[in-house]
Amino acid sequence: MKYVTQPNLKAPMLLDKYIGFTLDEMELVGDAIAKTLEKEPVKAQKRYEKYLDIQESGEATTRQQTLFFEAEEKYNALERMVVQLKELRNLSKGVKLR
Repeated sequence: MKYVTQPNLKAPMLLDKYIGFTLDEMELVGDAIAKTLEKEPVKAQKRYEKYLDIQESGEATTRQQTLFFEAEEKYNALERMVVQLKELRNLSKGVKLR
């Protein structure tokens, strides 16, 4: 059985906290995380567009402007996370095939 991580033998007191995952288990977890994570940018985009409309109309309060910038940052961060997760999963599939 191939394990993704290995216990640190130089620190024997930490061996009881070691949890190993097979590559198949990591792939299943990756699928669940990917599906969940892909839904989040859609929610963030809706919030961003809501505040974008208010911002563009010129009627945004200071609080709404702050929320607009926070929503924009969150949306961009989530998009980057989705892309990075997909790249990581593609990389792990390449490792698994070897």
